[in-house]
Amino acid sequence: MELVAVIFMFIAGGLIAMFVMLAAALARRESERNAAASPQAIPERERIAASILFQIVTLGGIARDVALREVRRGAGIAAPVTTGIDIANWGESYARLSNQQQRAWLLEVAVQLIASRGMLVPLRQYVALLDLSFALGFQTDALAKLREQYGFDYVDHAKDGRPREADRAGRVTFFQRDERELLRVLGMEGEVTRQAIVSAYRRLVAQHHPDRFHAESEAAQNDAAARFIEITRAYEALLAIYHE
Repeated sequence: MELVAVIFMFIAGGLIAMFVMLAAALARRESERNAAASPQAIPERERIAASILFQIVTLGGIARDVALREVRRGAGIAAPVTTGIDIANWGESYARLSNQQQRAWLLEVAVQLIASRGMLVPLRQYVALLDLSFALGFQTDALAKLREQYGFDYVDHAKDGRPREADRAGRVTFFQRDERELLRVLGMEGEVTRQAIVSAYRRLVAQHHPDRFHAESEAAQNDAAARFIEITRAYEALLAIYHE
């Protein structure tokens, strides 16, 4: 009887030891996986986010030290920033390291930082928001909704060419246009789908993006800005019509 008890205790002890060793190995593997991901993926994502936000804020004419404080306070990110970045490329890098919720957070924080000043946004700054929105995988209607939610709009260089009553309470507003005219602005004919609208818009933006005219005369830059605004507004209005 005692021999059976000893054998049972020996077997039980061996099983317990094996279980402990297995648990320790799994814990070590998980720790190594987290250690490999933590110092690279998460800090890198935060560094990219901080740099994007810093670039967008400074495009509004804000001093770098002030912009850095606003990013720290508004986004809660203490990561170092890289200056002079390309918003589209860095936005795509952030998208690869983040999930849908994190991408939506970055776009909304960028809008919050801009809208908090309660002023009309320079076109160049709004273009950066558009670039970020596309790079993160969103379409312009997502940015349009945020713009409406936080109550800001961008400077309209074509303001003098439209009816005075189009502006209310000092804000630049959308004015109603016929759907056929909106399609004409995007150069669209035939069957209209949401994807076709997106494709037409991206093609035109590639041609009329204000950054392409930075070395041109002031008149050429203003013409490009006005054309860009016309294209963007037509695009946003059509997306509101063609939901899916």
